[in-house]
Amino acid sequence: MGSNGKDAASEEDVFALRERVESLEAQLQALVAACEGLAWIKDASGHFVVVNGAVAEAAGLSRDQMLGRTDLEIWPLEQAEGFRADDAAVMHSRALKAVEEPIDAQRDGRTIWLSTRKAPVITSDGRVHGTAGTARDITDERWTSLDRDRARDELVDAQQRHIEELATPVLRLWKGVLAVPLIGRVDAWRAAQLMNALLVAIQREKARVVVIDITGVTQVDADVAQRLLKTALAARLVGARCMLVGIRAEVARTIVESGIDIDDVQIYSTLEQALARIIDREGAELDSGPS
Repeated sequence: MGSNGKDAASEEDVFALRERVESLEAQLQALVAACEGLAWIKDASGHFVVVNGAVAEAAGLSRDQMLGRTDLEIWPLEQAEGFRADDAAVMHSRALKAVEEPIDAQRDGRTIWLSTRKAPVITSDGRVHGTAGTARDITDERWTSLDRDRARDELVDAQQRHIEELATPVLRLWKGVLAVPLIGRVDAWRAAQLMNALLVAIQREKARVVVIDITGVTQVDADVAQRLLKTALAARLVGARCMLVGIRAEVARTIVESGIDIDDVQIYSTLEQALARIIDREGAELDSGPS
């Protein structure tokens, strides 16, 4: 074959190669455009090679205006440096990276949260030619999650407060007189809560008498008795006289055998006896009722 034949074959090869490249570029453009959310490709220097409309919209530019630019020319400096650091890490590790990150939409100034996936562009001979990425707007999901977490935390706090109130009920019977009806088990945590709640209530109500009713306490050993009497002593120190109600025979025996000092505590077997004693001794006059 003559030189003319070789030239013709060469031109055909070049034409076929050009068509192949154009076809691949068109396919790539179509693939990026079809991606849900943001999609882009950058070269090894960080210049945008391909972007879809969502990226351009977030940047406040047209697609043509974005091509050839780097993140530093589009986004705020801190964000741009973060994007470039991610790209460098992806190219260095040659591995996919997934992150959740905020960007400031340049068109309307909103902060958008994205779930981003970035991968290195690696040719068949092993060279890294840049990065490709996609991102999905998760702003609504993120705020929904934050709202859900906030609501959960508020519910937990409310439940905890309710539990504490149930564990340490301090009732105002009338002016200057408080009652604490205890039911169930009194452990170290509950005893501490009781002391705190009672001292606050004494100061708030300017109470002079506190009735602690342990009729409903399921078990009173020496440790529980000691905790209750410490609470009574604490009440005494802030100016309130304490009455302990509901002492059963086995509880009395426990207190006596343990040698606990009860000199500062008045003890009654029933709440009725304690209240009658308060009225008789101090001439207390009932208010219009509990408030």
